[in-house]
Amino acid sequence: MVQRMAMAIGGTLVAPTVLLESCSFDPDTTTAGPLRLAMLDAIAETIIPRTATAGARDAKIGAFIDVMIRDCYYPDMQEKLNAGIKEIAVEGKKAIGRPFEEATQMEREEFLKAYDEAANQKPGEKVFGYRQEGKVAADFFTTLKELTLLGYFTSEEAATDGVINYEPVPTKYDPCAPVDENTKVFYSNI
Repeated sequence: MVQRMAMAIGGTLVAPTVLLESCSFDPDTTTAGPLRLAMLDAIAETIIPRTATAGARDAKIGAFIDVMIRDCYYPDMQEKLNAGIKEIAVEGKKAIGRPFEEATQMEREEFLKAYDEAANQKPGEKVFGYRQEGKVAADFFTTLKELTLLGYFTSEEAATDGVINYEPVPTKYDPCAPVDENTKVFYSNI
């Protein structure tokens, strides 16, 4: 009985610390070099550019993507993602005439449009001029887009910049609450 009580109390004291620590992201934990981070930031910034609100580069999404690839994917998927990132760097330099990360927003968008279209193709359709059987060759790009969106919309920059808003409602759920263009959907008062 005493042992169970001690385990319950210990778990109650340790669990919140472990859970809260796992929810934070420190961009300094990445092991990527500056060239890889610049490349990942350029890809992410192309997907979510800076406008009146913070862009993906401001939220350090390149470091987030690198850490997620390293820590959360199996080696075979890591190889596919890393090969895709390298392909974007090499082919982007050929197509644009300078390193992908140094290109303008418009040049990067135009170049990545082919990967986006290829990722949305159905098996058996032509991708990059070749008929694909089974999975599409550019499916890594969909994963990069998903990681960019996940990192950005869970970042402090997006929350504090007014991109997403959370308003906790401690009352009953009202599915017909009035909403207008000024209603905040996520509010962060950290």
